Amino acid sequence: MRAVRGRVIAAAGWTAEWAGRATRSLPGVAGALLASYGLWLAWPPLGFIAAGLFLLAIDRRVP
Repeated sequence: MRAVRGRVIAAAGWTAEWAGRATRSLPGVAGALLASYGLWLAWPPLGFIAAGLFLLAIDRRVP
C-alpha cells in the first residue's frame, strides 16, 4: 500500500512540475502564434517562416 502511495505522490509531483512549466511558457507561445498569424495574413510564407523561428527561439529558452 505504501508503494502505491509513493507512486501516486511521485506522479502528482511530476504533473504539477509540467503544469507549472506549461503555464509559464503559455504567454510566450500565445504571443508567437499571434505574431505568426498576423504575418501570415500579410504574406503566407512569412507567417510560416516566423512560426518556425519563434519555435526555435522558444526551444532554446525552455530548459
